[in-house]
Amino acid sequence: MADSLRELRPKTPETEKITINLGYVDLGQVDLMVQEGFYSNRTDFIRTAIRNQLERHADVVRQSTARKSLDLGLRNYTRED
Repeated sequence: MADSLRELRPKTPETEKITINLGYVDLGQVDLMVQEGFYSNRTDFIRTAIRNQLERHADVVRQSTARKSLDLGLRNYTRED
């Protein structure tokens, strides 16, 4: 019976892999932070750094998202708009 089951929709991954090129000095400093226990691994360090940058530029991201959003369909405008 288990053989007759099939997946209707493939699962979408929650994360994507990226490749970055770091210099030896930068990578050595990341490894040092991991060895000292500030981060559990390189991935944790990089994710934290990216989140910090996104938080730092949250206003710009929000404004850009608003500019690039597209409304489809009908819209009612009032005098207040």
